[in-house]
Amino acid sequence: MGKDVIKPKVSVIIPVYNTGKYVEESVRSIINQTLPELEIIIINDGSTDNSLQVITLLQDIDKRIFIHSQENQGLSSARNQGLNYANGEYIYFMDSDDILDTNALKVCYERCVSEQLDFVFFDAITFTDSNIQAPISYNRKEKITSEIKTGLQSLNTLLETSGYRSSVCLLFIKHNYITSLSLNFLPGIIHEDQLFTAKLYTQAQRVAYIPEAFFHRRFRPDSIMTKQYTIFNVRNYFIVVDELIKFASGQNEIIKKTINKTIRSFFDPAIYMANIFRWYERFSIAKTCFLHYRKYISVKSWLVLLFPWLIKLKSYTK
Repeated sequence: MGKDVIKPKVSVIIPVYNTGKYVEESVRSIINQTLPELEIIIINDGSTDNSLQVITLLQDIDKRIFIHSQENQGLSSARNQGLNYANGEYIYFMDSDDILDTNALKVCYERCVSEQLDFVFFDAITFTDSNIQAPISYNRKEKITSEIKTGLQSLNTLLETSGYRSSVCLLFIKHNYITSLSLNFLPGIIHEDQLFTAKLYTQAQRVAYIPEAFFHRRFRPDSIMTKQYTIFNVRNYFIVVDELIKFASGQNEIIKKTINKTIRSFFDPAIYMANIFRWYERFSIAKTCFLHYRKYISVKSWLVLLFPWLIKLKSYTK
């Protein structure tokens, strides 16, 4: 394997930033995949811990691993760099602190090839090595069937059943499909998956769900998923919403309607969660939302944003 492989079946792209404690377990879950025709593209995004040392040792034992280092530019930039280097028929984006079932890529590849799919999506289970409680469920088995649909049909079903999850780690995607959309991750922001995944779903012709929890998502202190929610998060959601509105403006009415539902699915909870902020931050958010985004926000979220004491009042009246 390695450089003698002209066309690997799958390019696995793994951005790494200061995950030295976890990255070996993560990469080994890819090395041990039952589908061997892989290239494993690791983007070292300016790590300052021992991450580079760990992945270099792994490269010594598996020549399918290719390491590219850059100054810290964030997750979007690292994934985009990985796409630039990718040669595989299919793309899988892996996080450097999580684990993938060893049979995942083989099952996904065989399903995509046999049924000529643009992508498949699957479920996850969560785990932790601390006392952090996972805030979200990734089990959609009772919410959607495994039959082939358009991406738009699948997305609407997921939205209607509260099963939509934007994480790209739950997707296995045909490389040519990404290329045909000129799709990449918006650099310099967080919550970038919300933008990438919505665009991916709404334009796909053949999509299927695999009802297996292939992905094992680790919840750990100080990760993007568990860091304290701040006004920085909300400002990045503003950017994502603006980009999705811009994207929808050039689409047909069905896609526009679905994009609006997608925005509401993540933006309304984002505004609700802002009730923990200081009053002047909440006022600033409320003003911006009233001027630009009010149709995406429920009455409940408006009330909690403006009058956060209503949450405590509700708990007292139970």
